[in-house]
Formats: sequence, C-alpha cells, structure tokens
Amino acid sequence: MALPDPFKLYRDAITRFENRINALAARNIDSKEVGLVIDQYSKITLGLQHLTQTSLELLFRRMDLPSRSEINVLAACLQRVEDKLDQLVATPAPVGIAPRPPRTRRPLVEVLPAPLNLASKRKKKVGGVDDSAS
Repeated sequence: MALPDPFKLYRDAITRFENRINALAARNIDSKEVGLVIDQYSKITLGLQHLTQTSLELLFRRMDLPSRSEINVLAACLQRVEDKLDQLVATPAPVGIAPRPPRTRRPLVEVLPAPLNLASKRKKKVGGVDDSAS
C-alpha cells in the first residue's frame, strides 16, 4: 500500500478552492449588489485616506514639523542650488599618479649635479697662451 503524495493532495485542494471562488465570482460579478458594495468600499477607503492625510497635516503643524510636500519642495530647491554651485566651481584637473621607484633589489641611486668648484677657475690667457696648461 503506497502512501499518497502530500503535494498532490495540496495542489488538488488549492485547485478545487480556486475553481469554486471563480465560479462564485462569475455568477455574482454582474449583479447590482456587488457593484454597490464595491462603490461603498471605494468611498470609505478614499474618505479614510483623506481623513488620515488631513489629521497628519494638522499634527505636523501643531508639532511644528514640515510635511512631505514641504520637504519635497525644499529638496528641489536644494538640488537647484547644488546644480548652480557645480556650474560655478571649476572641475579640478586630475592629479597625476606619482612615479613609483623600480622594484629591484639594488638601492635607488639619485644622480645629483656636481657641486661647483670655485677654487679651480682657469687663469686668464695672456698673449693667446693658457698659463694653466704649463
């Protein structure tokens, strides 16, 4: 005797439930009563939304807090100011990457210019002959 598949039983139950709901909706969707119920539901929902919105606005005023629309207006103004600042500020030139030393085991030898030796200046030529050469 094999055990029944629980997933198959679940799928069958859901399918039967959906079919009954669809049949009930198809029979009653065209009736006037369903239209009236949907109309009343939408009126109540819209009324509650309006009541909630006005209550929150009054609460925000009493607590001296800005409403969502006021914050949106402030955000738009701030964005315009930021855009104008971006236009005024020059874009900085990209900074070049500093050269890195070579990766060798030998130490880096810096070539420095030779110091000037002021004591070994050449003597002036007398009569076209260089005295320092003799």
